Amino acid sequence: MMYKRATLLFFLATLTIGCTPMKDLPDYVVINNPKSSDTAVLREPAQPFTFPLSEEDKELVQILIDKFDQEENCAGLAAPQIGFGKKVIVFEVESEEELKKWRPDLDQTMPKTVWLNPSYEPVGEEKTTDYEGCFSVDDLAGPVVRYTTVRYTAFTPEGRKVEGTAHGFLARVIQHEVDHLNGRCFVDLVPESELFSIEEYRKKRQAAMKSD
Repeated sequence: MMYKRATLLFFLATLTIGCTPMKDLPDYVVINNPKSSDTAVLREPAQPFTFPLSEEDKELVQILIDKFDQEENCAGLAAPQIGFGKKVIVFEVESEEELKKWRPDLDQTMPKTVWLNPSYEPVGEEKTTDYEGCFSVDDLAGPVVRYTTVRYTAFTPEGRKVEGTAHGFLARVIQHEVDHLNGRCFVDLVPESELFSIEEYRKKRQAAMKSD
């Protein structure tokens, strides 16, 4: 999921193994790009982790973190987006005034967070519509209806269970990323007639950020 980031969501955990060289990081799997390989990974339920993590699983998690860190327009990433069918996401939501002009429901934040085996469930029936884009969907954005508030459950890389409630834009980011682990992309939630190009998305965002 993409958004304008000031700097690179409640710090839960980090890994201390070495970073992956940038040149070795995998490309994004893009569902609507015929040249993208292994797009099936975006449509299949990801596999859960068991604890303690194996060295292979630790490396996979670090690769996802490194991929996230190299991006300047990224609210979150899920492992299937870079070709790994495992249940791990990394995300971050910070409070930033210009971003709030585009995301007026940004009222809850989290520093960079890594969750394994995450899930969510709605709290109440209230829903909010807002724009989304995705690194796994080439040149498309659109308005997505999501639950305004969700209750989440996840595990840190050390195996510690975490639970809580997220609201507004933070809840949207969590839903977007967890959906990737269940084989769903945001375009599945948007009528085709309401999708538009990333360039149009950027123009709408810029206009919102310039308004009072």
